[in-house]
Amino acid sequence: MKTGAFGDMALFSISINAVSMAFPDAQLYLLTSSSYAEMYKDCPMIKKVFTLPASRNPLPFINIVRTLRKKKFDVIFDLQGNLKTNFLAFLLGSKQRVGIYKKPIGKLFLTEGIKKLHNVNAIESQVQFWKKFTNKPVGKKLQIWISDEKRKNLKNYLDVHKLVINRYIVFHTSASHKWKTKLWPINHWINLGMSLAKKGFDIVLVGDKNAMRINTVIANKIGTNVIDLSGKTDFFTLAFVIENAALLITTDSGPMHVGAATGTRTVAIFGPTDPRYHCPSGITFIQANNVCPPCYKKQCEHHTCMKSISPQYILNVIKVENEQIHCII
Repeated sequence: MKTGAFGDMALFSISINAVSMAFPDAQLYLLTSSSYAEMYKDCPMIKKVFTLPASRNPLPFINIVRTLRKKKFDVIFDLQGNLKTNFLAFLLGSKQRVGIYKKPIGKLFLTEGIKKLHNVNAIESQVQFWKKFTNKPVGKKLQIWISDEKRKNLKNYLDVHKLVINRYIVFHTSASHKWKTKLWPINHWINLGMSLAKKGFDIVLVGDKNAMRINTVIANKIGTNVIDLSGKTDFFTLAFVIENAALLITTDSGPMHVGAATGTRTVAIFGPTDPRYHCPSGITFIQANNVCPPCYKKQCEHHTCMKSISPQYILNVIKVENEQIHCII
């Protein structure tokens, strides 16, 4: 059981691989939110993905509980670890319910539990969980499963948009609508995009529908060599576009984790959150010096931490050599 959020789900391949190694002969099922179900539909280790209903109508919830109870699972692992999922694990009727809990009452619904760790990044949290409950080695390699058939169609998608592998740079300019403080100023994106376009790279703007307003302004200002895909990609298209990019530049958000999982060279811009706990290994993170420490505020009057990171600062860590990009920190 893992119900969100997007970034955590992108890192969840660690748990899929860990449980598959620990129980190689078992049938593995995933219960997640409908928003994230497609992320694991091509995973060969998972027999079926079930989804929790988004509706507040209790009937669909009762139906999914009945369906899952009939499976008579040998063990349920709750990696979401909130009170709702702890209770849901209990409702599903397995004699062995292993999971994370936040509140002491949540532990009562589990047969074995570990208190949710704070100040530990999402990858390390999964590693520690599986080490404790399986006594098996746990790999930290991230993975995204895309079927061969999808890959053929997605290659055509790149061709339609005239995107050449390793000749474009992806900008993910947005973040969760709750986190205004994670946004890098629009003018910074524009100036950075203009500079990189002059070096011969196409700029691809991605994001959900909430990013369309920002990306439209950025695309219009940069002008040439820009393709705006915001609001136009499903998970697999986004992952494939990122996978084949020369570079991803992003805020602290879900696509950062996709960049880590696809092995794409990635620069992540951090402001109110601490990269020690949220930035996957292999990612080049940038954070302002000599300003506020990570405050985790979702609203801020001055936004100094993000404003003080200039486009030139990012250009200083991106080295273009023989039409190849290298990050030098």
